[in-house]
Amino acid sequence: MQYSYHFVFLLFATACVAGLLGALLGVGGGIFLVPAMVLLFHLPMKIAVAVSVVSVIATSNAGGSSYLDQRITNLRLAMFLEIFTTVGALSGSVLALYLHDWTIQLIFAAMLGYMAYAAFSTRNLDDRRIASGEFAQARADRFARWLKLRGEYYDEAAGRDVEYVINGVPIGGSVACLAGLASGLLGVGGGVLKVSAMNRYMNVPMKAAVGTSKLMIGVTAAVSSILFFLAGLIHFTVVGPVAVGTTAGATAGTMIMNRLESAWLKLLFAILMLYLAYQMLARGLDTGFHFHLPSLGS
Repeated sequence: MQYSYHFVFLLFATACVAGLLGALLGVGGGIFLVPAMVLLFHLPMKIAVAVSVVSVIATSNAGGSSYLDQRITNLRLAMFLEIFTTVGALSGSVLALYLHDWTIQLIFAAMLGYMAYAAFSTRNLDDRRIASGEFAQARADRFARWLKLRGEYYDEAAGRDVEYVINGVPIGGSVACLAGLASGLLGVGGGVLKVSAMNRYMNVPMKAAVGTSKLMIGVTAAVSSILFFLAGLIHFTVVGPVAVGTTAGATAGTMIMNRLESAWLKLLFAILMLYLAYQMLARGLDTGFHFHLPSLGS
């Protein structure tokens, strides 16, 4: 790795794009940043994960506050799910220190592939449910009633207030724990799983799930970053431009997310996830088993 002005600029530009996409989809940018660090800048997987974890903290601070101001974030739901993600993040960080790079890459590819399928298969569901008022007509489960979990936000694309009743709390908490595990293991903030869990299993509209996840990912990543710092995996010469870039991108993304239709957000999510899943799968198979798949431009 040759550290130069050109290298710093490319890091910054890549981080800006990752921060923008992360803000639009509530995933912190790590889901894009880790593959970029590995595939474009040829950083070791564990170094890329450590850099991503720190940048997730920065982008969460930038995006989370904006979504709070827009009243998209469900603060009560975020505080509840964060209990489970924090426990999972600590466990995942420990695993990341002992697993081989190619093992982490294959796990990463499997998770990305699932998220691509889930987003594409439900891409039009949110807009239909908002139009019919179905989000507000759901029945809360026992845990949601006890915790008073429900919400409301103004959807600029739909031009209306959207109320929603939260249910599926047990399965949502379980997936949130897995999201924390993914955060520590893969450096992605866990947002990819938390957004999907809230939207798919807890009756939370996509945009509210994005805003809520954006607030949570910084706390989750902070837990993981402590262990990576103690292990000497955080290189501040790389973290600096990446953190600034993701913050700038996230700030821009939060300004436009609520103006887009949920179907476009999910389609964008699915396309990027599918591409990155293939690239990480190819690299993992090459590193671990010397099995070569055709490259798609990296």
